[in-house]
Amino acid sequence: MKLPYDIPEMSEIKPRAVAELQRLAGELFDKDSSNLEDNIESLVNLTVQHLNMIEDPQRFIAIIAVFFDACFKALSKPRKNHDSELYKFFVIMNHLPVLEQSPFYGQILEILSHYFNKNASVIKLFDKLQLLYLFVEIKHFDAAAALATELEQEITEEHLSFYTLYQICRFKIMDAFSNVEAKIRILLKLTTHIFRNEGEECALFLMGRWISSLDILRPTPYYRALLNNLYAIVKSHQNVNSAIVGYELFSMDDRMTLPEAKMQLLNELMSLKESMLNAEQLHALHFFAGNYVSGRNENFRDSIQSFKSSNYYLYKCWERLIGISKYLRMHVSNRDYKVCIGYMDKLYLDLSHQTSMRNNSYVENMQANFDRIDELYRELGELSLRDTLTGLRNRRYMENNLIQIVALAFRHKATVSFAMMDIDFFKKVNDIYGHAAGDLVLQELGKMLGKAFRKSDIIIRYGGEEFLVVLFDIMPDKCLAMMEELRTEIEASTFKYQRHKIKITISIGLACNLMYSATEFNDLMQYVKHADKALYVAKENGRNRVEVYMPEKNPA
Repeated sequence: MKLPYDIPEMSEIKPRAVAELQRLAGELFDKDSSNLEDNIESLVNLTVQHLNMIEDPQRFIAIIAVFFDACFKALSKPRKNHDSELYKFFVIMNHLPVLEQSPFYGQILEILSHYFNKNASVIKLFDKLQLLYLFVEIKHFDAAAALATELEQEITEEHLSFYTLYQICRFKIMDAFSNVEAKIRILLKLTTHIFRNEGEECALFLMGRWISSLDILRPTPYYRALLNNLYAIVKSHQNVNSAIVGYELFSMDDRMTLPEAKMQLLNELMSLKESMLNAEQLHALHFFAGNYVSGRNENFRDSIQSFKSSNYYLYKCWERLIGISKYLRMHVSNRDYKVCIGYMDKLYLDLSHQTSMRNNSYVENMQANFDRIDELYRELGELSLRDTLTGLRNRRYMENNLIQIVALAFRHKATVSFAMMDIDFFKKVNDIYGHAAGDLVLQELGKMLGKAFRKSDIIIRYGGEEFLVVLFDIMPDKCLAMMEELRTEIEASTFKYQRHKIKITISIGLACNLMYSATEFNDLMQYVKHADKALYVAKENGRNRVEVYMPEKNPA
């Protein structure tokens, strides 16, 4: 399998050193190898030696990255697809602590039932292990170290699930106390032991846990490269490995994983069984989805649903935190419980911040979407006042808005002129060339009218082939000259439809320099009728001409 990143190439480590690390990793994960203990000690010594001798920490990190990458490749070979008890336990580990009301409590009892006949106190032992896990989670490492020492004699490889959880906790304790040698030895011994007993899938799970626990690795490009390589191996498995590694990639800083890539990861993670992820992870996924969809103005309904889901899982996070508090109260002394609550303060504070962020984001999303809805309503209102064919104002606009505009012009002593125009013999265009040709002529004429008049003028498609233009503050002679120029331009124009060249003319009726007051729509229509009467005269006098309304010649 070709992996996304060539980590040895990134590291600039000499090929000889890379080959040695790859050889040691290959032998560690070779079930036929008889040098397991020697190889582990060689790697431990090599790691400690480099840590002590290499002045450049980036080189030390590069060596770790090359080694992990070699391990991934050794574990990516075809594997037997089995669902072991240990692997089932790994799924449950992501949801600890498992209390009686937990949906995973029955699964835990089923796993522990294999040990009941040999040791009836196995439940108590599991409770101690959960307590150890919680000490590590709340970072009460002094208590964790003391309990780990107490459990050392009780935990054996016979209870492989318990033994694995115990060693994972010990690894984090060693990491807290900067005990590199012990930490590396735990990592190698446990992973190889699990590999030989349970196979590649379980070993890959542990390798994923190890690299996410290394604080020295996290801020570097190697961490992203390792996670991407590991995800390429486990993505198709559709199991808890896919979930854990995919979520680690998703939760990286935006500089390391871009929002678009996070959204793709989110969709892949959402396709897995819900039990593969815990409440905190599911909250983070839905919270990001809500913000992402809202930020792109893609789908209001989806963003609201994502925020609702994040709220549900946030509630589950609070429920879990309360469960942890109850569990600690049941299993530690009052004095130790008070100490634990001090360590838990950060968890409470973090969750409070997340609650506040979710609420703020939800409100901002609602506001942004309501603003968008208002904008859409305005756009819809605007569209309803425009003619769909020409894009010009329509009769509805005239009936709803024109009276106020004309009244405002009259109040400011501005004159208003009306020009009614009609395409001559337009029916012939439709009859000869078809209605599609007629529509094209109307559209092109609409564009010509838009260019011919000022932005302050109002152009209305009055009826089929009739147009009304309302002009403000223009002298009659100039208005007449504009109409003659427009008429001449249209007469000279050719409208092309398919292979046809269509010629048209227009007749125009003008009612100029009106200074009357219009307070109702019917008053306004009287002035429009004056222009319409002048248009009638233009038609009667031969068409393709401009006529001006004269009260003495065009009585009402």
